[in-house]
Amino acid sequence: MRLGVLLDRFDPAAGGAEAHTDALLRRAVARGFSAALACLEGTPPPGVDRVAVPAARGRRPARDRALAVEGVRALRDSGCDRVLAIRHALACDVYLPHGGLVEDAWAGQDAARGGVPGYVTFARRFSAKRRFFLEAERALLGGDEGPVVVAVSRALALRIGTRYPKAKRRIRVVTNGVDSDRFDPAILRPRRRALRGELGIPEDAYVGLLLAHEPLLKGLPTVLAAMARGEMAGLAPSFHLLVGGRRIDEARTLVARSGLAARVTLVGATPDPRPLYAVADVLVQPTWYDPCSLVTLEALSMGLPVVTTPRNGAVELMGMRGGIAVEHPGSAEGVAVALRVLADPDLRATTADDARYIARRNRLATRLDQVLDVCVSPSGGPVAPAPVEREDEGPLADPSLAGTP
Repeated sequence: MRLGVLLDRFDPAAGGAEAHTDALLRRAVARGFSAALACLEGTPPPGVDRVAVPAARGRRPARDRALAVEGVRALRDSGCDRVLAIRHALACDVYLPHGGLVEDAWAGQDAARGGVPGYVTFARRFSAKRRFFLEAERALLGGDEGPVVVAVSRALALRIGTRYPKAKRRIRVVTNGVDSDRFDPAILRPRRRALRGELGIPEDAYVGLLLAHEPLLKGLPTVLAAMARGEMAGLAPSFHLLVGGRRIDEARTLVARSGLAARVTLVGATPDPRPLYAVADVLVQPTWYDPCSLVTLEALSMGLPVVTTPRNGAVELMGMRGGIAVEHPGSAEGVAVALRVLADPDLRATTADDARYIARRNRLATRLDQVLDVCVSPSGGPVAPAPVEREDEGPLADPSLAGTP
């Protein structure tokens, strides 16, 4: 089978949908599929054909629409039997909305900013970009006929079914997974002290990590407010926050306003986040919206307890293990209490073991195979989770996904 993938921008270092697409294409090649990628920016992984999309003139909405039409056509013309779209599509065989429903994502961003003025809401009605995104989503989900929809969490599947009832019968749930061989805490554990030293973090500090390209959306203001609360006073050792991601200037502004710069270390984007996980004691991600956070899964695999919210679809995989879900992403008190609870080294060690177990129950190769199985037979029945063994519930991750140790 020849699989075609449509994605506007392809940069695996950006994480999220682009990293997941990179892993999916690599897995397809490893399984012997022929694969092609149609995108406006980026270079596909080895063994995957780059399908040229005719350049469109005009502003962003015109380019988005051209990609949706010409990209699919180019993939079909290149001999693709199935076309999988992540976004920017008006028609395809399989739709994987990694970022969720567009209005939900926008609402999460607005809530993280404390809301937007009425005139902004009014002006958005005339946004050609937003109109196209909604048009594309409705074309894929609004009718009785359409592509099979892969939802990365049960929460997202429920949301899609509620918003677009006619799409219910087309939804298949395949949660995100993590390469628990690559994200293995044992690999970097011997270097933990040195890595902390390189970052200027005290050796004995209790370190929380917030790793996000959108620090507002993932709850940085809430974490900073939690650090200033009385519940965090008197911790020994003291709490230190490590913040990583692309929009580091935005994070730096928030930290400066908080007056907590002495207790925060800022780093930029990194192609390999494992050293950041290795120096941390807990991932703190009180996100306002995330259908199923890959960062959460990576942290769990690295043995980090996670503080997040029910708005993160990954909590379905955690259940009552692996960390604490704070009820509301804006609750500084809830985050502070959670961090204080996890300050207990013995409890944190037990929770870390649970976190690693959760990761091994959701291996990346298993989940990618399930997505590919949907692509092979998009009209098939629901995809059931792979059988779970006591220690290792999925196939070993393909070496092509693992990078360097």
